[in-house]
Amino acid sequence: PLEANVARIINMLDIRKTKEIKLVDEGASGLFCIVPVSTDGNHPGYLMRADTQAQAQEWVHGLNRVREQEISKTPLETDRPVTQTANSCCSCCFPKRQRRGPAEREPLVK
Repeated sequence: PLEANVARIINMLDIRKTKEIKLVDEGASGLFCIVPVSTDGNHPGYLMRADTQAQAQEWVHGLNRVREQEISKTPLETDRPVTQTANSCCSCCFPKRQRRGPAEREPLVK
């Protein structure tokens, strides 16, 4: 219902997967940028705007503090060593599934 207080999450960024959080032009216009880690390393970042320069500085300081705390207590999955055995997809998962060629697939309709 329209009356329900429900927040919709459209986009979400894991703060542990950010390369940097920094002020733009020293926060003069209230702007700061959150740059995520990307596969090619060239993501321009997400431009954010606070109401004032002081608030932009508070956001950057606070987000960087939380980022450091989260990184120190919870290593990313990519930081863990990957060991793969012959019978599994990774060191702790299910056995590898045998892939079937086009002629070996089961028919969709019987």
